[in-house]
Amino acid sequence: MWCVNMRLETGVLVGVSETKSSVSASQAVVSRLLQMRQLWDDAAAAYFYPERFQVALQNCITTSRTVTFILQSNKHKIDCFDEWYAPHQERWRSNPIMTWVRDARNSIEKRGDLNTLSQVRAMIVSGYLDGPETPWMSQVLFASPDHILASVPKKFLIPHILENGTLLIERRWVDSELPKMEVLEALAFVYSELADMVVSLLEHIKVDVPSIVGDTRPDAMGALAMDRAIYLSMRDGSLRGFRHFRRLIDITPKDTNKLISRYGKIATWEHLKEAKTFRAVAEACYQNARAVMLRDGYHQSFIFLMKGLVVIRVISVDHPDRASRYVLMRELARLARIEGADGVMMISEVWTAHGKDVPKSGFAADAINRGEALMLSAANSQGRSFMFCSTIERRRIASKKVKSLGEIVFEEDHFQFFWYPFMKEWGCVDEEKIRKSFSYMNKMGIELPKIVEGQNCQ
Repeated sequence: MWCVNMRLETGVLVGVSETKSSVSASQAVVSRLLQMRQLWDDAAAAYFYPERFQVALQNCITTSRTVTFILQSNKHKIDCFDEWYAPHQERWRSNPIMTWVRDARNSIEKRGDLNTLSQVRAMIVSGYLDGPETPWMSQVLFASPDHILASVPKKFLIPHILENGTLLIERRWVDSELPKMEVLEALAFVYSELADMVVSLLEHIKVDVPSIVGDTRPDAMGALAMDRAIYLSMRDGSLRGFRHFRRLIDITPKDTNKLISRYGKIATWEHLKEAKTFRAVAEACYQNARAVMLRDGYHQSFIFLMKGLVVIRVISVDHPDRASRYVLMRELARLARIEGADGVMMISEVWTAHGKDVPKSGFAADAINRGEALMLSAANSQGRSFMFCSTIERRRIASKKVKSLGEIVFEEDHFQFFWYPFMKEWGCVDEEKIRKSFSYMNKMGIELPKIVEGQNCQ
């Protein structure tokens, strides 16, 4: 078998100096796989339009099955096909999602449309911990989002929720034969399995894998709830929420020289090479943040998602108010799971208050004698969290120029509530630390908002 170079042209593989039979077979399989990917995108785009969604969904399901049909019809063109393909078949036979898509395709072709239904679930997001929520229920039970908002029990309409709460109404489509899983999430899994198989096929016949095929879990297939949800302000019912957009930033040597000229050698990040632990990476990033703060007089808020000691995503997280921060942290935790991140860091300017200056609300921003600080907080999937913090001294009141930054204070004793959504996604919440933090806040005189017999953490 020849080892060949491949390129992708309008979704078709073109081989150079190849064994034609095996490449033509892989070409047909890849073409059909990419058709499935397009149909998945079509279904996602029509998510709130039932008739269009149903058509795209069912076309995606039937197309997914033809990927393997085309492969098997060309098996005589592929050396050692049975030995290569058998492990994939065996794995799929025992997987409930793969058996569902097989049966769904048969049902569509032999008995008609799938028995799908749209469901909704409502949740009040008014803190970092979980808030009141409904179970998934049929969308027909509610006439509109306003109807759901009007149905919120009065016991939840306390001042803190009305001022800082958001009603999150998630929507999802499910099939009666796979009721516990959203259908596009199920088909994203099917696509990733088929894409893995196609990558294995190309490697088996010694053909280069095009990047579009090697991307076995496209970003769009890891959609956040924000892409299938409505957010309403608990205060006035107005629409709110976030959308996540990706942008590739290419830093040229010229850009690097500008950064060094402005911030000094620390802008090269050379000191990160010596960082061998999670804390060391965080500390290196914090030193850079201090340099930026001293030079610019401010620091934008960023979150860094990490795999091991490597930063895989940098996200700007500036937000207008407290309510939006609660929603934002929840959705970023979901993004961390989708990205496979096992660590997170946040750099931001924060308000501070100490001792008697801490207000009963517990929010330093409400303190009369509040101060400023530059903070880096970090957490990982092992349940560890810590922060670095330095007070900010301005040259004069209301000045944007920084006179100095205080010494670096390191802390890891208290539970940092804004990391709760991440730790929940990672399954590493320390309930004992939460209880100790509640006790500590009570001793400080912080009055936690109460909902009848429960509490909603700030």
